[in-house]
Amino acid sequence: MGLPAQAQTASRIEARVSADSVKIGERFTLTLVAEHAADASAIFPAADAGSDLFGDLRAVERGPVQTRQLSGGRQVDSVAYEVATFALDTARVPILPVRLAAEGDTAVAGSFPQVVPVVSVVGPGAEGLRAPALLAAFPRPVWWWGVLVLVGAALVAGLAYGWWRWREEGDAAVAPVEEADDPYDVATARLQRLEQRNPSGREACTAFYVDLTETLRVYLAHRVGIRALERTTPEVLAALRDRPEVDETITQRLQTVLEQADLVKFADAQSPPEESQSVLQDAQGVLDSLEAAQRRAESRSSEDEPAPA
Repeated sequence: MGLPAQAQTASRIEARVSADSVKIGERFTLTLVAEHAADASAIFPAADAGSDLFGDLRAVERGPVQTRQLSGGRQVDSVAYEVATFALDTARVPILPVRLAAEGDTAVAGSFPQVVPVVSVVGPGAEGLRAPALLAAFPRPVWWWGVLVLVGAALVAGLAYGWWRWREEGDAAVAPVEEADDPYDVATARLQRLEQRNPSGREACTAFYVDLTETLRVYLAHRVGIRALERTTPEVLAALRDRPEVDETITQRLQTVLEQADLVKFADAQSPPEESQSVLQDAQGVLDSLEAAQRRAESRSSEDEPAPA
């Protein structure tokens, strides 16, 4: 679903940083501003959305939403995040999504990406690292070396035992899956287990959509050959559109599922349990369509292979 065209084109999202440059670990303010029609409401990301949303910034806390009315039926909502970064040289601020809701419809708009210079904590006059002063020598009693030998022997024995246990338990854990399972069967089984979940409440809902999208991404990686586990939703969709065997309607259906999940995971949207079950059914439909497309492509490939002489 989406907002009316007028509401979408009239919205403007802007990310503002309180400093031109920051130091590593220094806290500063990131303000997310949304200007939109007064009949829509803005829903900002939660502070605990993680690095998938905030990039190189680490959000410490989020302040309350501030609202200001403008003329002509316009409204400005803003929220301030206290953030820090531990990046070197520059900190990447990605596109930050804001959910706009009006009359039961929703749309997602985002800010422009930007970078924040990160300055060194070492002063410009520093010539380099100084060598540490030599430690004063203190005589050690002979029994100290005996203690060190005993501790070293115990450590080696403990490491050897731990390695042996790891090999025993690891072999037992890996044995049932030495033969690769079919990615479609694995994904279908995971989606069926999600049917038994009751995603009511914020944490349960977020966990539900994290598992759902991970299931689809693992399938895309193992069956379709797309590196979906390390790519964003737009990158996954772009890679899927490069596959001639996948119809555009399948990609659009997958886009709907992933974007709905991103709203819950990154924009703090709340999805009722019945809507979550509907998205789960859509995910299963997308999975079935992708598998059918892969099998058709494999069938055509085998038919095109020349017969052995």
